[in-house]
Amino acid sequence: MLKKLLIASAISAAFLSLTNSAGAITANDILKKVKAAEAFLRDFRAELIIEEANKTAIAGMGKGYDEILRLEKAVICYKKPDKIRYDGYARGIKVTYIQNGYTKLVIAPMVKQKVNVKDKPGKRQDTLDLGFLSSWLWMDNNVSVVSVDRNGIVKLKFVPRFGPKDKSHDLVWIDPKTLRLLRFERYRGSGELRVRCVYLEHLKLTPGLAIATKSELFDAKGRSLGTASYNNLQVNVGLSDSLFSVNL
Repeated sequence: MLKKLLIASAISAAFLSLTNSAGAITANDILKKVKAAEAFLRDFRAELIIEEANKTAIAGMGKGYDEILRLEKAVICYKKPDKIRYDGYARGIKVTYIQNGYTKLVIAPMVKQKVNVKDKPGKRQDTLDLGFLSSWLWMDNNVSVVSVDRNGIVKLKFVPRFGPKDKSHDLVWIDPKTLRLLRFERYRGSGELRVRCVYLEHLKLTPGLAIATKSELFDAKGRSLGTASYNNLQVNVGLSDSLFSVNL
């Protein structure tokens, strides 16, 4: 009798395993949910405050992070699907960063620099840097599910579609029910950890899409790179395309 019970339990466990495997969440499932949620988003604007920035640690981060984290305060604008603009001050000097698709423009006193960053994923930003999920991430990356923990938190891997064929990738932890970003890790082409981010204090961009209004950043050694916070978040304000122009 005991032997029969053990066999029955084993068969039941195997069946449940197969059932769970067949119904496992996929990256495409999450993309579908993101597309539905972002349909109600056109743009947003917010005040960005960088607090407690570690200038020494930031110096080793390279382009893409040091530019933004050196800002003391800024106004950030985003327009779907791939337009980002920062207007801020670094050491009292006004600086503007615009990324429109794969073109990045930096404007400062006596400086106007335009760069194509399509093949330079380490130098371009995406909505992970802004604190929310978007279908743009799936266009720029090959996305796969790495694991799902017992609480249902999904770990995703984003591998850039463009640029060097190296070990560059992002690992991202999300709550698939709320589409909240929880944390992410960005890895260099060498495979070494570049930056780790913990997302906090979420608000809703749309009824189904959350954005983190506070992000704590750390380097590979665990040193704080600072905290980025949004104030006065305004959604669907009607930002003009001209605001994101990269024409010199």
